Amino acid sequence: MSPRLQTQAALSSDGRRWFLINASPDLRFQIEANPELHPSPDQGARSTPISGVVLTGADLDQILGLLLLREFQPLTVYATSLVRRVLESNSFFKMLLRVPNQLTWVEITPNEPFLLDDVTCTPIPLPGSLPLYARDFYTGENGQASLGMLFESDGRRIAYTPSLPVVTDQWRARYALCDAILVDGTFWSDDELNRTHSDAPFARQIGHLPIGGEDGAIALLRTVTRPRKVFVHINNTNPVLDRKSAEYAFVRDAGWEVASDGWRLN
Repeated sequence: MSPRLQTQAALSSDGRRWFLINASPDLRFQIEANPELHPSPDQGARSTPISGVVLTGADLDQILGLLLLREFQPLTVYATSLVRRVLESNSFFKMLLRVPNQLTWVEITPNEPFLLDDVTCTPIPLPGSLPLYARDFYTGENGQASLGMLFESDGRRIAYTPSLPVVTDQWRARYALCDAILVDGTFWSDDELNRTHSDAPFARQIGHLPIGGEDGAIALLRTVTRPRKVFVHINNTNPVLDRKSAEYAFVRDAGWEVASDGWRLN
């Protein structure tokens, strides 16, 4: 089996200024493992090439890494008003407010594009609610709890959907126009967790479309043939982590990749 750190993505249009897509609990190790995210020698040891963080939700594995970016550096966070309210309600995140102008919020709205330098980002609402710890904060904001992202620059397009509850015709059409799609690969089967722990929920109950089966991601996206297709956000129970498994072979034979730590797309 190949272990994985928590899912973390970063993008840049020039290789100098970087934007994180969410902030994982493993962010420290992921920064250390990628020299592009290290301080610049000519800017000083306390500098950072990380220019901002885009939050696609408020799950703990999407936000805890923000607390690792608290060392007085200015930080810009892009989030929906709902996700911002969840974070501001938690006293831990006041660690990002220790000096004036340390934290700048940029509100993003589903289906309304915004820019990260030369990259056009379009947040696409996904079905789903806030995580259990934050359910009390939901007051009817439609589509603000969970987002997929489309990134476009110089005529190239990437879809980033590490949480994907369902595949719709709209998503098939979006994927077909992309050069690469990064898709939810959390679980192989719907009952994967439940078979491990009898009281655990099914994959679809917690907003994850399984990879396998007649109604899984591979089957539902079989007509999408143009882009490079990559599964991300792999849970440690998923047999595709074992490159000798039948499930891994099935994924590869179907034209998909399984992302590993350090996976890159130029």
